[in-house]
Amino acid sequence: MKTATAVPGKACHFTMDSTPEPLRAQRFQQEMQSTFAMHLAISSPPATPLTAEVQGYFGRKLRFAALRFSAHSTVSTRTRNASESRLLVSYHRQGAAVVAQGDRESRVEAGDFFVIDPSRPFHIQTTDSAVHSVYLEPQALRQVLPHWDMLTARAIRPGVKTGALFTGLLDQLFAMVPDIGEDTADDIAEALPRLLAPALRTLLDETDSSPTRLKTLHRQRILAYVRDHLWDSQLSALSIARGVGLSQRHVYELFDEPGGHPLMRSVWKQRLALCRRDLSASALRSRSIGEIAYAWGFSNVSHFSRAFKAEFGIGPREFRRSRALADAVPAIRR
Repeated sequence: MKTATAVPGKACHFTMDSTPEPLRAQRFQQEMQSTFAMHLAISSPPATPLTAEVQGYFGRKLRFAALRFSAHSTVSTRTRNASESRLLVSYHRQGAAVVAQGDRESRVEAGDFFVIDPSRPFHIQTTDSAVHSVYLEPQALRQVLPHWDMLTARAIRPGVKTGALFTGLLDQLFAMVPDIGEDTADDIAEALPRLLAPALRTLLDETDSSPTRLKTLHRQRILAYVRDHLWDSQLSALSIARGVGLSQRHVYELFDEPGGHPLMRSVWKQRLALCRRDLSASALRSRSIGEIAYAWGFSNVSHFSRAFKAEFGIGPREFRRSRALADAVPAIRR
């Protein structure tokens, strides 16, 4: 891998050219974590080795990058104690992607951009793409848009004029890299959340226009709290209610609807689904079944195994083995 050590206030550049194919995803993950505080797990199709090139800027507050990469999938690897993580704001200049976080999923085309919170579970499946990304401190955005966490994984289209203002600035940043000073970079970093907020607010306005606005907002706050605390084996309706400032009875009522799942059953199903996702991810193959179960709030591996089999009709060990064999077949044929 060609790489340049990230020093605050300096441009950085790295590629996968000289890295052996089996190590490329791991090295890419390491570079993104050390340079941009992105904790990611990356995997590419077995017959398509990952290729990537990153050119960016690493400052005290301002960090951004132009990336070109081959088709791959990305999932979060951090579920707790991720205070140093930065938000990913990704502007797709070429290629397409499907992004998902929480109960939201969007298809992103060239010209669109979106926000992802890497400290919470997410998934991105992308084609060969070129993107401009900026990495923002979450608290800076929360100061100007308190409910931004309800707006991740939603595509902002080119027709949104406030969005065009933000993406236009991203394009200009790359021309400034050779001459940008650290104080100027700090000023730009402080301005970016204020430029991003109006574009995200158009999505919030769509939510606010709902006839059941208050109920919708309460449910979204509850779901966001649950997503942030799925790792906590002590998560309960009472702790959720306290976390969002509602009564336990009201929390139950918001999820007591025909055809829906009661709140704690929804928590249980989300945990199992995330365990299933992580067990199938080749990038997480080194983690034991117990580690994955504990990471998503299960405190007893035997109980987890029984629950997994009851939900999916196959035990976690057999499921992981079947996914590993399925991934290996294209490589053998090649």
